[in-house]
Amino acid sequence: MKTKTFKKEIFIQSDTATVIGVIADYSHYPKIHPLIIKAERAKEEPTGVKRYFITGSLKWGPFKFKTRYRADIISVADDTVYTNVYRPPGTFVTNLTRITPQGSGILLYETITMRAPDMLFEYAFQKTKATHAEMLERIKGFIETQT
Repeated sequence: MKTKTFKKEIFIQSDTATVIGVIADYSHYPKIHPLIIKAERAKEEPTGVKRYFITGSLKWGPFKFKTRYRADIISVADDTVYTNVYRPPGTFVTNLTRITPQGSGILLYETITMRAPDMLFEYAFQKTKATHAEMLERIKGFIETQT
């Protein structure tokens, strides 16, 4: 197993509550996450956790395939969202998103840590970095056109 962390940030012309409301609700993610097709709320959840089952689409070389995995929103505060994703086989991703007011908007700052089997790690890590860069741009567009 390998573990590595990366960070991304973006300025969004919006207020903290609006941004937290979007990123803390996976039902928005099929619109803003480039690989998510469907997000379904779990029927049973641990106390204090919002659990979703995500259907995603991946491409590895010429092969396209769907994946299904669990995503948990562990905590939501006025300026922070903490999530965990568990994707077979053995991939674990944590995301700590912080929102800081800046000028006429906010700065969204993600810290993402991934742990995955050695054989899959580089593919998964590079895909996650690229996906999150695109997702932040989509979040910005989604929020700024809604307000």
